[in-house]
Amino acid sequence: MINKILVVDDEPLIRNFLKESLTRLNKKVFTAQNGQDAIKQIENQDFDLVITDVKMPKKSGIDVLKFAKQKNKNTLVVVISAFAKINSAIEALNFGAFNYLVKPFSFDTLKAIINKAEEHHNLILENFSLKKEISTTSLDIIAKSFYMQNLVNNIEKIAKSRSSVFISGESGVGKEVIAKLIHQRSNRNENLFIKVNLAAISPTLLESEFFGHEKGAFTGADTQNKGRFELANKGTLLLDEITEIPINLQAKLLRVLQEKEFERVGSTTPIKVDIRVISITNQDINLAIKNKTFREDLFYRLNVLPIKIPALRDRKEDILPLASYFLIKFSKENNKPIKILSKKAQEKLINYPWPGNVRELANTIERTIVMEKSKIIEKDHILLDTPHNIKASKNAISTIEDNYIGKKISEVEKTLILKTLENQKFNRSKAAKILGITTRTLRNKLNLYNLKK
Repeated sequence: MINKILVVDDEPLIRNFLKESLTRLNKKVFTAQNGQDAIKQIENQDFDLVITDVKMPKKSGIDVLKFAKQKNKNTLVVVISAFAKINSAIEALNFGAFNYLVKPFSFDTLKAIINKAEEHHNLILENFSLKKEISTTSLDIIAKSFYMQNLVNNIEKIAKSRSSVFISGESGVGKEVIAKLIHQRSNRNENLFIKVNLAAISPTLLESEFFGHEKGAFTGADTQNKGRFELANKGTLLLDEITEIPINLQAKLLRVLQEKEFERVGSTTPIKVDIRVISITNQDINLAIKNKTFREDLFYRLNVLPIKIPALRDRKEDILPLASYFLIKFSKENNKPIKILSKKAQEKLINYPWPGNVRELANTIERTIVMEKSKIIEKDHILLDTPHNIKASKNAISTIEDNYIGKKISEVEKTLILKTLENQKFNRSKAAKILGITTRTLRNKLNLYNLKK
């Protein structure tokens, strides 16, 4: 969250406008009338964001930018420039400015810049937390099974390469965990790890999300926007649910992978990037290629270093070590005494097929820790989707079907979608998984039935 902002401008009107506008956005605002004063303030305290005019007395805006980035590389800087001095703003971008504002600008334009800066700032904080979490744990991956031990042994070699990685496996097996670990073990770990969930973004916005856009590129493009490829420069870009990428955008993605450059929407100026791409999917990529919804040449570019993570039921040796890890983790997080599993409870965990894989195991252990007071977890304390529970779920579905006999199929579908969303507290990813459809299909259904949740 961006809280502290330093505004640097020698014009009282602009300085006051920025202060009042940012205060309206609930930001703590400091001001400086010249570059020298700004540098002194930056030297004495940390700011999340600095907004400075390029042309300033007693040290220029470029000087302020350089000093701010030298003091704290995570401080974001937005420069202000008159249209006639636009080259100065572009120069500032080369020195690490996050974005620029061209005079005159409105409150809405400023707000859009702040929102983008906030999003980028949150990415920096997430990456810092990720780095801290991995650096302070002695156990990166719980691996007792032969396959997972072999994968752990190969992580260092994979991480140090520059090649694209393609991670596949069922939902919940830990694909994103592996992707984050590869980034943290790579030479790029000082730079950003950025995730793009392709199923969660409208196809019409995906190109702009990937490559960014120039101001005025399309209706609503009030400011310049850096895309995920540009933000991930020198770092790692994770493409989640890669099979959801529209076919018309796949050629552009292939070109970026081949030529290491792209243009923002609305621009013809190429931007060079150096990124490591990691793709993950829980779908059958070969089927997508066969159905011509995914380009084979793109797959070969993404699949240089393939990683297949087996389902938890196929590596039962990992179940109890994982369960022990989650027992410690969630006991600490919930301020509970660390519990232990009885022999029969252990057998129950080992014999269960875990359709939700490691994610389901983690949720099960956390639920047990929160709900049970006993220090020893017995078999009956562990609630699983046993055949009895599955039968109860089927009975519930039958009741819904009986209640809606005679109604149109569309009405039944609409009701089922709404009820599922309500049960999952309107988490679309979870609801789509339960309904057996993709997040994109669910979004289309919501639009079709005018369900605005």
